[in-house]
This record gives sequence, C-alpha cells and structure tokens, in this order.
Amino acid sequence: KVKELMIKDVITCAQDDPVIDITKKMIDHDIGMLIVVEDNLSKKPVGVLSDRDIISKVIIKKSDASKTSAGQISTKKIVSISPDSTVDDAVILMKKNKIKRLVVIDNLGNLVGIISKSDIIKQFSEIRKQLVDLSTFEI
Repeated sequence: KVKELMIKDVITCAQDDPVIDITKKMIDHDIGMLIVVEDNLSKKPVGVLSDRDIISKVIIKKSDASKTSAGQISTKKIVSISPDSTVDDAVILMKKNKIKRLVVIDNLGNLVGIISKSDIIKQFSEIRKQLVDLSTFEI
C-alpha cells in the first residue's frame, strides 16, 4: 500500500508565502518540490511548487521573489492518490501523468504524505536484495 512507502513529514508552504522564503526552505530541506496548502494551519493542498516552477516563472522572468507568492506560480493541478491505494496504482498514475511524485490525500481531502518514484524503486531494490539473500541461503 501507498501508506507503507509514503513520506509522512511533508514540507509545505502557504499559498501566500513569498517565493524567496520558499526557496530558502527548499534549500534548507534539500528538496526540489513542496506542497502548497491554503494556509500554514491547513492541511488542504491547493497546488505543488517545484524548483523548476521558481526558475521558469520567477528567475527567467526576472520577477521579484520577495513579492511573488507560492499561489501565483504553483501548479494547481494536483495529481493525488489515496494512502490505501496499491503501489501498482501509484506507478500507473505516475506513468500516465509523466510525473515523479504523487500527493497522498485522505478521504477528507487532507494532505497525509507524498510518494515518489525513488521511494518505490528503493522498496523494489530492498525486495530484490532480500530475494537474492534468500536464494543463497542453504538448507
């Protein structure tokens, strides 16, 4: 299930947060994307914001990063999945949408996690390693 692989401590920002602060947060946490929520108390996602969004919508256009908010440049289309969905469903959704990460949202619309392509690959690598170890085990 997705809930077994997802990252639960998701870094977020409020839609009114200035891009300059968001950029610092992304650097401090060494991440390339974060979830935009209604406000800092909310768990309701309203968009996603990547380092690529900042480069293409602020840096290249020479906009003021202290006066541009997350809500102005975030991608509003959120591709999400339920925590109870299968990992196969997650892979299919990522391939269909040509993305590397899915926002995990519960049945109330609250953000509960994020699952990435690398999370899934890491899990399959672990399974493969265990199978190899098992195959070398002598009875």
